[in-house]
Formats: sequence, structure tokens, C-alpha cells
Amino acid sequence: MRTKQWLFLLILSIFISAFCFLSAGERLTEEQMTAYRTRPAVAMIYSGMFVKAQLKGGQTIELPNYGSGSGFFINPDGYLATNGHVVDIYVKYTADKDGYAQKTLRDAIIQQIIVEFKKSKGREPSGQELEAAFKQFMQDQQPRITEHGAINYVLLSNSETFRFEVKKFSPSIPDGGKDIAVLKIERENCPVIMLGDSSQLALQEPIFVIGFPGVVDPQRFPLLGKENTLRSSITRGSISALKTDFKGMAVIQHDAATSPGNSGGPAVDIKGRVVGVHSYAATGADGFKFCVPINSAREFIRETGIETNKLSEFSVVFNKLMDAAWKEEWFDARGYVGTALAYMKNEPDLEKMQQMILTRISEMGFLEKIWRQSKIIVIIVAVLMVLILVVLKIAFSPMVPEREAAAPHGGVGVGPVTTAPPPPDKTKAGETGGAVLEGEAAGSVTVLVKGEDKGTFNITSYGITVGRDPMTVNVHITDNIVSKNHLKILPRGDQFFLVDLGSTNGTYVNGQKIKETLASPDDMVQLGKKGDIKLILRK
Repeated sequence: MRTKQWLFLLILSIFISAFCFLSAGERLTEEQMTAYRTRPAVAMIYSGMFVKAQLKGGQTIELPNYGSGSGFFINPDGYLATNGHVVDIYVKYTADKDGYAQKTLRDAIIQQIIVEFKKSKGREPSGQELEAAFKQFMQDQQPRITEHGAINYVLLSNSETFRFEVKKFSPSIPDGGKDIAVLKIERENCPVIMLGDSSQLALQEPIFVIGFPGVVDPQRFPLLGKENTLRSSITRGSISALKTDFKGMAVIQHDAATSPGNSGGPAVDIKGRVVGVHSYAATGADGFKFCVPINSAREFIRETGIETNKLSEFSVVFNKLMDAAWKEEWFDARGYVGTALAYMKNEPDLEKMQQMILTRISEMGFLEKIWRQSKIIVIIVAVLMVLILVVLKIAFSPMVPEREAAAPHGGVGVGPVTTAPPPPDKTKAGETGGAVLEGEAAGSVTVLVKGEDKGTFNITSYGITVGRDPMTVNVHITDNIVSKNHLKILPRGDQFFLVDLGSTNGTYVNGQKIKETLASPDDMVQLGKKGDIKLILRK
């Protein structure tokens, strides 16, 4: 008897241990999560203008007058925030195109005269000498502008390129402004970064500055490959001081490593919320950088009427992806990263994360894969196996005489207990329509995919499930808009009770997104916002 008990406990321990000792790769750090959460929403900005001119002898000269900076999306409909000085030249050019083109040509000629004068004389020209040399050049060369134009591009991290429009502009801090600008590109469903509260900042709090520093731009630093051009840098520092500028406006001093090109990029806290907009640095001294507090920028943005902290469809899926990765729910993460890449193709961080997820899954053992994919099934199997072992133990134990099993002093004896299983859902539907009904019918649902009738399916008194996983649903729809387990439909009198099962693209009744609601046969039910997949309910 003692041997059988030990054998039973040994088998049970081995079974439980098989699911307790799961493989575990190196977990993402909080800092890595901050980088992944924020970088897709940061874009590179090229801004300025160019001039082409022709000299008397036919020689053509080109005078580019532009620079690069950073910006970040504050609204899904293509609105970005950046520094005013990042787009200063473009704004001045668009205000007076011909006049600014002439000024650019004049400045370029004067600069060239100064360079050549210093080479020949070893000193800079006086004002009178400079004016005389300029008049002589204009008389001899007769430069004539042949073409001029704007340079206004926003480059996303996945290499998508758009022209921008300036919606609101404030000059740089030396020019007396707030150094903030709001830009607009023609793109929907943009990755959005959340804005925080700069009034809650504390000294020595960690801060992360994201952008495209010119010092590591492959065009200026040829040791890096050109494929790195749109891979933003994120540098960590801490808040050194909370100060004010010469106008009394609040500024944040920090020591994160930055360089020209970081201007306009977001400074975020450890949770990835924007607390400042990187603006300028002390010249000739490292470790003294300054940001415009996001609360000041938010007041400026609010004047445009643009809604901030509004999530795009991409951002919703992206946040689910990041949460799944943080919890190491790799199979859920695999589905989310595929959807995110459909919204933002070729995004380098998403591609890297997809590779990491696939690697983590490939490193799992057989039992771990089963556990992570179907925890409920595994738990049910484990319980059944334990019950089987208990039954086997009882079956092989010596029989106890009936009189010994009776309760003393007239008590109640223990008899066999049976539990009736719950009634199964017996509605089975094929992809081409029709249903085999073994329970009580309480209505029907017709599936329309882009207007095409895909079949009518009976709704039993137990309800039916709609989704993309043929192994777990009653009504199987293969379109990617539909989640694996998307919607549960239950009859309720003359109506139906609809329960969205946490789908990615949502369930809509009469145009309103629902979690659960009562619907009548006359109501319009659709899976996903676009309305490609509609359900017609009938009693």
C-alpha cells in the first residue's frame, strides 16, 4: 500500500514539474521597452529651401539652404510637433519666396567674397572693402536666379516620405518665441506618442531624448551604413535643473547626449511619455542641454484645436504588442506584430521585434508551446490526468467492507457522486453556408463579406461564436479583419445579446463600437469599422 502511494505521488510530481520548469529567454528591460514604445512615432524632418543661379559666363551655381531635425506624432491624422527653429528657414521662404531667394543668393556671394579675401589678404575685409567687392562681383558676373523652391519633407522610420505643411509656428527662443511648431502630413493612422506632465518632474529623474543627431548621420559620418539614416537614437540622461530662460519661460536642463539634428525630438520619461521637446544646448560645453517643457508646448498645441493623446488603430495594436512582449506572451505577440507591420510596413523596430518573438517561440520546448498556446486545455488535461490517477489508486486499493464504510451512531454513509456535464454547443457551420442543428434553434445569422452572401447559420439556445479559428468557433470567417474568437451571439427573447471577445478590429452596432449589447434584427452589425463584413440577424 505504501509503495502505491509513493508511485502515485511520483507520477503526479513529474507531470506538474513538466509545466513548471519552462524555458525563459532574457527578459526585456524597462529601458528597452521605453525605446520600443516610442521610436516608431519619431520622424526626421528636412526643412529649408534652395536657389539655383547662373553667372554671366553660363556657369550654374546651386545654393542649398536647409537642415535636418526631429519631430514626433501627437495625433493619428498626421500632426507632428517639433522646434520652431527646425522649420524657420522654410517659414521665412514661404512668406516671401522671391525676396528670400535673393537674400540667400546675396548672403552666399558675400560669404564667398569673405573666404577669398581672407585667403589672399590674411584678414577679413572691412565693411567698405566688402561692399566694393560685392558691387564688383555683381557687375562682372551678373548672377541671375533661374530657380528656387522649398524643401519640406517628413521621413518616417519605415522610409515613407511626405511633404509637410506648417499649421502653427513660434520662432526660436533667441528670437523671442517658444521654439515650437506644429506640422501636418497627409497620412492617417500614424504612430502616436503620449504626452506626459512636465510639472511633475523631479531633479535627477531619468530622461530619454529621441531623435536623429547629425553627428551620426551617415552622410556626415561615413563609417555608418546608409541603412541607418532613419534609425533614431535614444540617449539616456537625467534632469539637471528646472530653470527659466531670459524671457521667464520654463526650461528643463538635462545631460543626455545630443547634437544638432536632435532638435525637435521628444524627451520622454521611463514610461515613454513626452515631458519635453529638445531645443538647444550650451555651445562649447558638454552636458548642458535644454528642453521646452511639454506643458508649455501643450498650451501652444491646444491653440490649434488638435486633440492629443488620441490613439490610432496602429497604436492600439502596437500597445497590445508591447504589453504581450513585456509579459512574455509570445504567441499573442506574434499575432500583434504581424498586424502592426501591416499598418507600418518595413518599420525596423517592428521587424526586429518580430524576429525576437519568432526566436523565443522556436526556443520553447514542446510542452511549453502547448502550455503557452492553450493554457485552459492543458489545465483541463492536467485535472483529468489527476482524476485518472486518483481513480486508479482507488481501484487498486483493498476493498473496505460495507459495514466499515457506514457512519457510526447512525450517521450518513458516503455513496458515489456523479456530475452531469454541461450541454455542449452542437451547432456546426461550414465556410460555404448551412448548419447542422442538434439543439434548439432560436434564430439565424447571415454573413455578408463585401456584399457577397457567405451563408446563413442557425443560432442555438446556447448561442454561437463567430471568428477566424476553425477549431474554436461555430461560424468560421477567413478574412483577417476578423479575430480568432471575435463575437459571441446569444438569443434573448426577440433580441440577441452580442459580446465582443476582445477582438482587434472591434464589433460595431449601428456604427458604434461595443463590448456587449442587446441588438434587434433591424440593427446593423459589422465586424471591423470599415463594414466589409456584416451580420444580418433574424428571428
